[in-house]
Amino acid sequence: MKLLSFFIAITFLAAEELPIGLTEEEKSRIHEIPLMSRQTDPPNGPVRNIAEYERMQGVLIRYPFGISMNLIAEIANDVKIFCLVSGAQQSTAENLLENGQVDIGNVEFIIGNTDSYWTRDYGPWWVVNGDNQMSIVDFTYNRPRPNDNDAPFKLSEYLNVPFYASDIIHAGGNYMTDGFGTSASSDLVFEENTMSEPEINELMNDYYGIENYHVIDDPNNTYIDHIDCWGKYLSPEKVLIREVPNNHPQFNQIEETASYFSNTTNSWNEPWEVYRVWTPGNEPYTNSLILNEKVLVPITGGNWDENALEAYRDALPGYQIIGYEGSWESTDALHCRTKGIPDLEMLQIFHNPLNNLIEPSDQGYEVNMEVLDLSNTGLISDSMIIFWRKSVDEEWHQSPLSQILPDINNNWSGFIPAITDTSDIAYYLQAADSSGRLEKNPIGGWHIFSALPTEICNDWLSGDLNSTGKIEISDILKLADHIFYGENTGICPNSVSDINNDGEVSLLDIVLLVNRLLIQE
Repeated sequence: MKLLSFFIAITFLAAEELPIGLTEEEKSRIHEIPLMSRQTDPPNGPVRNIAEYERMQGVLIRYPFGISMNLIAEIANDVKIFCLVSGAQQSTAENLLENGQVDIGNVEFIIGNTDSYWTRDYGPWWVVNGDNQMSIVDFTYNRPRPNDNDAPFKLSEYLNVPFYASDIIHAGGNYMTDGFGTSASSDLVFEENTMSEPEINELMNDYYGIENYHVIDDPNNTYIDHIDCWGKYLSPEKVLIREVPNNHPQFNQIEETASYFSNTTNSWNEPWEVYRVWTPGNEPYTNSLILNEKVLVPITGGNWDENALEAYRDALPGYQIIGYEGSWESTDALHCRTKGIPDLEMLQIFHNPLNNLIEPSDQGYEVNMEVLDLSNTGLISDSMIIFWRKSVDEEWHQSPLSQILPDINNNWSGFIPAITDTSDIAYYLQAADSSGRLEKNPIGGWHIFSALPTEICNDWLSGDLNSTGKIEISDILKLADHIFYGENTGICPNSVSDINNDGEVSLLDIVLLVNRLLIQE
């Protein structure tokens, strides 16, 4: 009898499971969607919308699951799984996770009914309000599915975070933000709302802090019109757009979209770096999940999977790029079925990466960052560091960052030492606070820029390591310390240590320098 009841329950669940698109019955109930709104006043400003590549403490999924057990286990290795589940199904979900080798200690269940597993589309959007509190600012889900629409409020109660709501009708899969006041969606948002475009822009600014809202035609021309099916912000300066062969039906529209982004500017008023991923068979490669130091990419087992992973590696050097197969479709993949939950007290580093061909000052290449401590525990000044190296090297060096003004604790500045030849330099920034958080920018890898060499060494006399204008015994001693003990003699002394210009600093250079001293005397 128990076995029969089990199969009846499973059959009932399968019958109730809804698709990602609207059912015929739901199409007749579109008028119910505005009735699900629960608009509140906007949060205190200024408001900053959290980007998905910022620090996450967890990922929101739902049971019955829409992703594989090995993918859930991968996520649970690093962060918490927040699983929406009905009370009647919690024990079943828990047993499946344990049997699937998921770290159950990293799983938290949020009790409540749901209608589908597309947590990206109905899950919460996050902001930092004017009181430096992580908060949820909800929207009205663009499906007449009250259980799904209730999920953000349930999460706000579970995590005890402030809850706000706008009355815009939207879906998370059709939204991406850079974390600096710029966001993008397809024009589906205009089609599904009765508000005018200026009214929508004002609402996005008041509730989400969005000053530049790019709403563009959907180039894919599918039923879903979601931006994550063809594009993705990878960082505050990088965007990924799908690419197709020129005989593809949507080739012109997709190329126009890529051109649109390349001709717009980011929040630092600089051109976006546009990266492309090859999707000749409408592969869902842009529908990925950025999870701190990793990017989880939906792959199909096809010929272009490795190319797609390499596209991500090229755009995000140093990140772990991991492919996962699943029941993916071109309009529904990994990103659609997961939603990041940010670290509620994250340590935030804001930094405009150095541009290529930057010229050094006498001190080197200047690096600036702003640091906000949402834990309010205080920053640790001697943990503010730049790590840097030439791209061809393996060893990282470090330089300190100092407060720009003693009474402005948030802004820090430092220098990467200048080089004497043109080269690419990789670097990342580090900050720490007294909560125990140690953060990097970028979170999972490093920035790279092409550096112009310093010219201040051009007038230095070869062998004059201490820059006195003549060769002295102290120069020979400095050179010996450099050769025998590896002591760093600085940028210019290094460049004038190679007396015979053979590309190496060796004992022969000491002999030649001694001869110069004798001739000089």
